[in-house]
Amino acid sequence: MNSSYIQFFLISLIFICFSSYAMNPTEKSKINYVIRPGNAQDRDNLKLLYRQVAAIPGGLARTADEITDDYIDKILANALTKGLIFVAEYNGQLIGSLLKYKLEPKVFAHVLSEGSILVHPDFQGSGIGTNLFLALFKELEEHRPDIYRVEIVARESNPAIKLYERLGFKKEGRFEGRIKNSNGSFEADIPMAWFNKSFKPNA
Repeated sequence: MNSSYIQFFLISLIFICFSSYAMNPTEKSKINYVIRPGNAQDRDNLKLLYRQVAAIPGGLARTADEITDDYIDKILANALTKGLIFVAEYNGQLIGSLLKYKLEPKVFAHVLSEGSILVHPDFQGSGIGTNLFLALFKELEEHRPDIYRVEIVARESNPAIKLYERLGFKKEGRFEGRIKNSNGSFEADIPMAWFNKSFKPNA
């Protein structure tokens, strides 16, 4: 086997490996991921996912260096004790997460306010965010009549706002200049809410 043939073989192998990793949108929609309730054992993978999304400009309000152990421990504990968490898992990797939890004052006991939705950069546009929300809504409508509102706040430049509206979230105003971008510019935050049709005031 001459050196030129070996060179050609290695280049072809690299190309095949790269092509199998860089999925196009059609391939993304066919990946066999699982949506399931999150648990305490997801802690380290959840931290990794948050850091991966935070590394993208505009991916999260927090930057990657702000995704600390204390932060992950806090939001995961809150979601598990006074809220809900769902994750998307693919080949043992967390590629999406949706967690929401209540504020402390009792007057907000019917509201899931804090928390976030995020999808791994390599899997965005594959419907994972939609399916995470659908899992959350199903759980609320079938098993949580005590929850009336689910709240999200998204920066106005976030294209996911259209997705949220399709899922039934309603815009409730705008917080002018609430977000300061890395270039020093300001933009509004858009508060939105979804309402649980199965809510029972005395549940």
